[in-house]
Amino acid sequence: MYEAFADLHIHIGRTKNNKPIKITAARSLNFENIAKECVERKGINIAGIIDSASPYVIEDIEDFLRTGEATELSDGGIIYKDKLCIILGSEIETSEVTEEGKTGSAHNLCYFPCLKDIKGFSKEMEKHIKNITLSSQRADISAYDLIDIVERYNGVLIPAHAFTPHKSFYGNCTRRLERIFKEKYEKVPAIELGLSSDTFLADQISELEGKTFLTNSDAHSLPKIAREYNKIQVEDISFKELMKAIKNEDNRKILSNYGLDPKLRKIS
Repeated sequence: MYEAFADLHIHIGRTKNNKPIKITAARSLNFENIAKECVERKGINIAGIIDSASPYVIEDIEDFLRTGEATELSDGGIIYKDKLCIILGSEIETSEVTEEGKTGSAHNLCYFPCLKDIKGFSKEMEKHIKNITLSSQRADISAYDLIDIVERYNGVLIPAHAFTPHKSFYGNCTRRLERIFKEKYEKVPAIELGLSSDTFLADQISELEGKTFLTNSDAHSLPKIAREYNKIQVEDISFKELMKAIKNEDNRKILSNYGLDPKLRKIS
């Protein structure tokens, strides 16, 4: 076992050919530059790139693999220079109904082991999203339905920045996650704390007992990568090992969350 550092929420601003993905993110934030930033400057061992379902980003990933600098792992993930495991993810905005019957929206982080899995997910989500090429687009389904689609492609769903005032479950959709996910709640292994909360605050909520807490950068620029991160105990760096750590299996675990003080919280 050894300790690895993970930032599982990193956006892509533009593709290598300058196609827009996350409009509010830096142009320099592309797949290749993220890999280099994590290895050369930040010391991150596992990076979740959560705009990987965009067909334009998929093209960049395929080009990146063709260079031979990176390869897919049999246990899931893409290994770069034997130092970084890239986890392919997608941030999806779901349509929810609040306790008061109003419309709410929440972001979900969906992680997949292989390129073929996220390609299949991307194709299916085209039925539910108007523009699949852009980041964090709103789907016409709830998280209750989304989790079934994610599982169909061997993925895992984790609520994103669950406490922010906008685009989150606790922030503007519900007082109880169990109300949203119902009998599927046990399939949600973790929540992302986000900049509006920390482990101490989230631990006050009884329904989160037994859920793993993750803290990630939600980076919209290269310098913001690893402003929040996790220290994890794993056997090696792969999708399989990361999921074992998130689920607290076989002595793998999240050892620590490192994040900003919630008083500096993100408010939009």
